[in-house]
Amino acid sequence: MRSWLRALLLAAPLVGACVAEGGSLGPHPDPNAYASGSGATDTTDHGGSAGTGDGGTAGAAASSGGSGGSPPSNEGGSSSSSAGGAGMPNNGPPAPSITITEYDIPTPSEPGAISAGPDGNLWFIHLSTKPNAVSSLSTMGTMFNQILTSTTNTGPVAISGGPDGNVWYTKQGGIGRVTPAGKVDEFGVPNGGDSGGICNGPDGNLWFTEPNSGRVARVSPSANFKDFPLPDKNSNPVAITLGPDGALWFTEASTNKIGRITTAGQITEYPIPTAASNPVGIAKGADGNLWFSEHDAHRIGVVTPAGVMTEYALTSNATPGSMSAGSDGNVWFNEAGTANAIGRVTPQGSIAEYPIPSAGSDPTGITSGPDQNLWFTELSTNKIGRISNLKGGGNVSAGAGPATNDATKCSSDTDCVGSGKACGGDVCSAAVTPHVCVLATTMDLGSCNSDAQCWCKGEGATCNASAHHCTFTVHDENPLDAGK
Repeated sequence: MRSWLRALLLAAPLVGACVAEGGSLGPHPDPNAYASGSGATDTTDHGGSAGTGDGGTAGAAASSGGSGGSPPSNEGGSSSSSAGGAGMPNNGPPAPSITITEYDIPTPSEPGAISAGPDGNLWFIHLSTKPNAVSSLSTMGTMFNQILTSTTNTGPVAISGGPDGNVWYTKQGGIGRVTPAGKVDEFGVPNGGDSGGICNGPDGNLWFTEPNSGRVARVSPSANFKDFPLPDKNSNPVAITLGPDGALWFTEASTNKIGRITTAGQITEYPIPTAASNPVGIAKGADGNLWFSEHDAHRIGVVTPAGVMTEYALTSNATPGSMSAGSDGNVWFNEAGTANAIGRVTPQGSIAEYPIPSAGSDPTGITSGPDQNLWFTELSTNKIGRISNLKGGGNVSAGAGPATNDATKCSSDTDCVGSGKACGGDVCSAAVTPHVCVLATTMDLGSCNSDAQCWCKGEGATCNASAHHCTFTVHDENPLDAGK
C-alpha cells in the first residue's frame, strides 16, 4: 500500500458533503470520558499564500468491561461497554457516555473509507483487492451488499455520495461511480494519476485530491474533469471537505499546510504551526471552522475561514486520523494503532477519547449517518462500528486509554512513524518487551497482526499469522524468515 494511501485511509470520512463531513477517506459528544488535550496553542493569522492554479483538462461485539448493554433486538450487532477512568476535558464539563455497537462484515474486506449514501444507506470501500469492491449496509447494521468494481488490482480509496443520487469513489488510477442498483462505471483522472479524498462541492460537482501529482480536481456527474495544480507538486494533498465559505479545504501532508481552493481555482495555503505534523483528516465543524488532525504531532488543529489556527495536544499521544462532524455539534475522529479509540473535540477544544471494544481494530473511516449516529470502519477486525447516544445515556465512558507516556511504545509496525509511513519505515521490535519502535535497517523482524500493519504491503509483504512478523520490512530485500 502506498504511503500516501495509508495516510489517507487512516485520515478522513468521505461522503455526505465532503471527506471530512461524513464521508470517509473515504470522508459528536459524551460525559465521563477519559479526556485528553491540554494547552491550546493559538496562532494569529499566518497570512496564507495565495495562488491561482491553471485548469487542467481532461456481528457480535466484544466487551472490555463495565456494565454491558445490548442493542435493539432487530440489529445484528451487539453493544459493548468499555470501563475507563473518568476525566475532565481541557475545557468544559465531563464528556458524556456513548454507546458503541459493532457489526461483523460477512465477507473479508479490510474496510476503509465510509460515507452516507444518497439512498439512506452507509457505503464503504474494501481495501482488500480480493476482490475490488465497495459495499453498503442499512442503518440497522444489516443488509450488507457487496458490489464489485474494477477487475484490476487497484482498489477504491475514498467514497462520497454524489449530487446525482449515485455514490462516487476514488481509486488508484482513476475514479468510479456506482448507482444504488449496482451499476459501476470507472474513469481515468487527469494526468493518469491516483485520486485521494473526495467530497461534494457547492457547484454540483465532486472535488477530489490527487496526492501523487499535487493537484486538486473536480468531476461533474457526467464525468467531465478539470484539475488545478498546487504551488508545490510534492504537497501530497490528502483529505478534502466543503468549507462554510463555499470553498473546498484540504490537507497537505508533505508540505504541512491546510489548503483552500475556490470553485474558480483560486488557491490559498496556510502553514501549520507545528512542524512535520502530517495533517490528514479534515472536517467542517458546527462552529463554522475547519478542524483537522495532525497525525504525527498528536494534535487536533482548527483553522478559521480567515486562516487563524489553534492546536490542541492529545495527552494520550494517540495518532488522530479521519474526521467527521457529528450531529451533536462536535467533531469526531479515529485513533488507530495502540490507542484503538474514537476521539471527540468540542468547539471549545475539549477532547475526550473512547476505547473501542474490539482490540486492535484500527479505526479507519468515520462518517455521520442518515440516522444522526456516527459510523466507522474497523480495518483490522473487519467490522463496522456505530456510535449512538452522542449526547449521553450510553454505556461507554471515555477511558484512561493505553499507557503511552513513552512515544516509542508500540504494538505493531504501523504504530512507528518516525521514519515515515512507507516501506523501510520504523518497525515495532519483536525482540524487546514492552515493544518499542526501532529502525527497519536493524533487521528486527518487527510485529504485526494483519497484512495492513506491514509498511511494505504495497510491495507484496504479508503478515505471518503464526509468527506475527511481516515477511519483509525494507525495499528490495529478500523476504525475512518470519518464522524465526
